[in-house]
Amino acid sequence: MLFDNLAEFTRNSKYLPDLAPDVAFLIRPDFFYGNFNKPEPNDMRNKVEKLYQPRQTRTGHLVLSAAAQGHESELARYYTSVVQAAAKHRKQLREQAHYFWMRPLLLSRGEVQLSFPWYDTFPESASLLKSLADPMPEGLLYDDMDQGWTAGAYATADKVYFLEGDEDGKPHTACHTDRARLQQAATLALARTRQLLEALVKQVGQDYWRFGGGGR
Repeated sequence: MLFDNLAEFTRNSKYLPDLAPDVAFLIRPDFFYGNFNKPEPNDMRNKVEKLYQPRQTRTGHLVLSAAAQGHESELARYYTSVVQAAAKHRKQLREQAHYFWMRPLLLSRGEVQLSFPWYDTFPESASLLKSLADPMPEGLLYDDMDQGWTAGAYATADKVYFLEGDEDGKPHTACHTDRARLQQAATLALARTRQLLEALVKQVGQDYWRFGGGGR
């Protein structure tokens, strides 16, 4: 385990007064229509089709829900270009789920402080945001580990402490922030993401994000 008690969370924890959650839509620059299992030489360069890039895309090919709000049509154009490329090259979208990945993040001063690299769908993002908004008096908000990545959050009456590290229990990020403000930010981020997905499902035509399958 990365941690066992509150003392583990508070040790060397950096206070970040503006730490806040958001959800990022992962944007890919192109659509690969070759064979992932048996690629030919130069396939990853030649068998690709450029996808529409939303104007709100930031470094690392992410579009944050806060940036996308009010610009839903930009995200819809990207996802529509994915659907069109898949149809053009006769690819089944159920096998292209990575083009619709979305992920919760915690940011401070516009920079990602904590990421959740194995969360790919709306239900996973919604579950995390709900845990951060939870009014429980005190205790562990979440505790997760997957393929070399471990993370958790612990709440006291007025603070939330975060740890992120490797599977051997060595933390590489330890920070905390004010709980009341974080709860409000998590609630707003979840509502904003739901609104975005409602618009995307309507404009793109189908639910590719598992929006209707959980986390509602």
